Amino acid sequence: MLVNDLFRLSFHNLLLHKIRSFLTSLGIIFGVGSVISMVAISEGAKRQSLAQIEAMGIDKIIVFSKKPPVTGKSDSSSTQGGITETYGLTQIDLSNLKKFDNVARITSLRNSRKKILKGTTRLDMLLVSVDISFLDDTKCKLLEGRWFNSIDEDNYSNVCVIGKNIKRNLFEIGKTGIVGSMIRVEGALFKVIGIVENNLGTQFPEVNSPNDMIIIPASTSDNLFGYNAYQGQGRRQMTITHIEFDVFIIKITNIAFIDDTAKRIKGYMDKTHQKEKDWGIIVPFELLKQREQTQNIFTVIMSSIAGISLLVGGVGIMNIMLANVYERRKEIGTRRALGAKKRDILSQFLIETVFLTLLGGTIGIAMGIGISEAVTRYAQWPTVYTFWSIAVSIIISGLVGIIFGTYPAWKAAQQNPIEVLRAE
Repeated sequence: MLVNDLFRLSFHNLLLHKIRSFLTSLGIIFGVGSVISMVAISEGAKRQSLAQIEAMGIDKIIVFSKKPPVTGKSDSSSTQGGITETYGLTQIDLSNLKKFDNVARITSLRNSRKKILKGTTRLDMLLVSVDISFLDDTKCKLLEGRWFNSIDEDNYSNVCVIGKNIKRNLFEIGKTGIVGSMIRVEGALFKVIGIVENNLGTQFPEVNSPNDMIIIPASTSDNLFGYNAYQGQGRRQMTITHIEFDVFIIKITNIAFIDDTAKRIKGYMDKTHQKEKDWGIIVPFELLKQREQTQNIFTVIMSSIAGISLLVGGVGIMNIMLANVYERRKEIGTRRALGAKKRDILSQFLIETVFLTLLGGTIGIAMGIGISEAVTRYAQWPTVYTFWSIAVSIIISGLVGIIFGTYPAWKAAQQNPIEVLRAE
């Protein structure tokens, strides 16, 4: 039998039973759709989480101050006004860590813990003093204005750069000319010289995102507020918290030795802060490797669950095609009596099955992409569908058609034309 005639006859039989053909493909449609959507959702989650870690810089080590546990022996002293607590990173730590091998530079961050005022209303915002290298080390982007320069630092200029969320919360929506405006802080006024944005989800311990900071030069903070930061706490008795630095962003020269450098930093901090555990350390490179492994396992699990749907769809196709063989015995017997060979019957049924699975796979891909777009739009969850996931879905659809369609096609080819026609 000619190949063209074989394909034409197969498609003709499928079009004669449109509803049955659609129901046969339904399992593959849902199977492929679930594979595409689940892989897209898991891949989107993976890339988002990895991007947040990468935003901190895989060539960085983050060391930060944290309040020691209640059972810890933090340095404290009683005064007439209350209790003064001292803990966290110090200037001595900064000076010593700069001398370490494989340390290119250290960018320090300090929450000045001053009241940000709008009129007479106190706002829940952070005034953070930083070194000039902060912009490069955090991958922030200037939206307007400029960043600090050496003149600002040397002259202790009362200037600040604000994060994009500060702009939205502190100023009226749609207001222009924000660069040049003044921000009133407890004990000082600052002129806004720039607006920054970090769209990578960077979060630093204790000071959060650059988008939520009012940023001033470190030298200006030291000049206006003194070298140390203070914060009053407590209900009955005033507790004055005394912290020199909140965060060190340590840039590494050679990332190949970042693990050794991190171990030496941990050893130093353990030795110099023996009395209390008032510090923490984050190595984004280590987190990146761990998160990649976790996310890869998560993707495999999600894909396996979705693959079960394809398996169920394949079994459904085989069952329907077996029923189809029984229903079309008269057609098979007539064709065999007219001279059709077994391979013609086998090829016809196999072509029908493969076509149905490929059609179902194509519709399933469209459905999976639609689900992914809906999740992105309504749940604000990033989704990523890659070329390989779509290509693999099409290939798997074809394989499912071949694997689960072979037995029904073989069963059809084995029909005895004499017995079939006699029975009919």
